[in-house]
Amino acid sequence: MSNQIAIIGAGASGLVAAITAAKRGAKVHVYEKNKKIGKKILATGNGRCNVTNKNIELSNYHGLNPSFVNPSLNRFNASTCKAFFGDLGVELVEGQRGRLYPRSLQSSCIVELLVYECKRLGVEFFLECEVKKITKKGDIFSLHVDDKSLHVNRVLVATGGLAMPTLGSCDSGYEFAKSFGHSMVATHPSLVQLVCKEDLKAISGVKVEGSIEVYEDGQNKTYASGDILFTNYGISGSAILDISRVASHSLLYKRALHVKIDLLPEYSKEELKNLLKKRQKHSNGKSVALWLDGFINSKLSKFIEKSLHVKSADELNNKELTKLVYALKNMTLHVNDTKGFKTAEVTAGGVNTDEVNSTTMESKLQAGLYFSGEVLDIDADCGGYNLHWAWASGMSAGKAII
Repeated sequence: MSNQIAIIGAGASGLVAAITAAKRGAKVHVYEKNKKIGKKILATGNGRCNVTNKNIELSNYHGLNPSFVNPSLNRFNASTCKAFFGDLGVELVEGQRGRLYPRSLQSSCIVELLVYECKRLGVEFFLECEVKKITKKGDIFSLHVDDKSLHVNRVLVATGGLAMPTLGSCDSGYEFAKSFGHSMVATHPSLVQLVCKEDLKAISGVKVEGSIEVYEDGQNKTYASGDILFTNYGISGSAILDISRVASHSLLYKRALHVKIDLLPEYSKEELKNLLKKRQKHSNGKSVALWLDGFINSKLSKFIEKSLHVKSADELNNKELTKLVYALKNMTLHVNDTKGFKTAEVTAGGVNTDEVNSTTMESKLQAGLYFSGEVLDIDADCGGYNLHWAWASGMSAGKAII
């Protein structure tokens, strides 16, 4: 039993840890409560699997102690990641903003090749096998599964977080950690859509390439640019996902939250006002909405028109043009919720990293107990950074656990 290891969770982190430990001679058992292995991997990148990003930086990672990721990222950087998957047979290609995908653009190939490598190395999988509790007596851990107790020397908790419960996520990893005295950093959704107080049904489905600023209790907190999609409930899109961690954290602590959206970031306020004045020369009695048609989305033009209370573009005086420019570059929405863990891509918060060794992923409170991936208080930006953390922390744990 001296090299017998249990990994709880057959997700990204658990699979890489299993491969890494098995290569070093460990007898590895992986316990997964779902019927399928790697369900969340299959869903990433809209089914294409954004494996990593060629630009991995500490600034992409968040938590109470973001520098916790440094030892793992230093050992397993973008180049190392590319080589690891290359050895499995995955060719990576670059997409937008440095994102790397399998050339097949199929997340299924990532799961299939990881599982093949695990089985080739003798890793045993136990599916639909939910670990209810972990206890320890002496140097031996007992995993309580159904009516049985399974005994191992070391345990890696790679259960993930609370995001996407339809894919089987749950709080079991946090409960295991707490049972051994670990403290938790409050969890909240990240990379998630935002719910607004305003009625946006009239512009639902409109997508712009804009920028967005987040204000908490009137103070500017963060900024992002990219796709912004208006929906029945609020706002979505890549820029929204980028700022959602800050927004979700503010909501967790009941802060007043609003955002300002620049629908036309390519123009300064002065440039936009001058352009509108030129367009006004040819307004020919058009309504404001029709006058703006062809310049911005027609649904948006009607929405903006309602806020001005002016029917004809000819009637816009200098003050009203200034007001229009403000409306286009400072569209203000009040955020009162997120879409929650149900649609969030990742969980912020988790097991307090101050109580875990950043080099080995081993608990500082209980020898032989390890943590990796999303269960820890580490989350990252959109763009392959969260999956990279899963791979990198899994490799760190897999190397150290034997």
